[in-house]
Amino acid sequence: MPRLNVPPTKSSQLNLKRDLNMATEGHTLLEQKRELLVMEIMRLLDSARQIEAELQARQKQAYASLRRSLARNGSLALQNVASGIQDSHDVTHETRVTAGIRTPSLQVRLGESRPQYGFAGTDSTMDQMRRDFLALLEIVGRQAELETTIWLLARELKKTQRRVNALEHIFIPNYQDTLHYIAESLESKELESFFTMKMIKKKLDGNCSESLQHPTKIH
Repeated sequence: MPRLNVPPTKSSQLNLKRDLNMATEGHTLLEQKRELLVMEIMRLLDSARQIEAELQARQKQAYASLRRSLARNGSLALQNVASGIQDSHDVTHETRVTAGIRTPSLQVRLGESRPQYGFAGTDSTMDQMRRDFLALLEIVGRQAELETTIWLLARELKKTQRRVNALEHIFIPNYQDTLHYIAESLESKELESFFTMKMIKKKLDGNCSESLQHPTKIH
């Protein structure tokens, strides 16, 4: 593992220890965020499966109503009726925070359901078909919200996982190896200084003893 390019000094050791503590705390927080994202995605996936099943059921019902109405009234009659319908539906878009991530919140408000065609030349299958397709529109909005939210959370989970891996396998080991190298370097310098001082002391003691044994004569 490559070491950081820093001098093996006490100040470098203190700075690296501080940075290592911050990196370790960041790693812990990112792991917690990752777990939270995974749990939220799993929860939303369960909801998405339920919505998908409901969507398929409503879609099946809506197209079955369409086929019945076509068989009873014909395509030309349906086209004439459809061209005269003017429903106003509102789709509002807001944002909310899910697991710390801004995600969309869609609200589909269906327009007031009122008869917009005469009873002549139409029957109840047209009314049922209109109700079924309006119900389908509402659930499509819910599905779009869920799928977009899951995609955004999955993208954030991928980013978080990359940061966790970088801290766990690169940054933290680099800091630890560098600190180990600095500690060994400082210990080596301390031992070298100790032996140097010991040798100097031994030499000074020897000179003192020699001076006592052969005192200098004063004329």
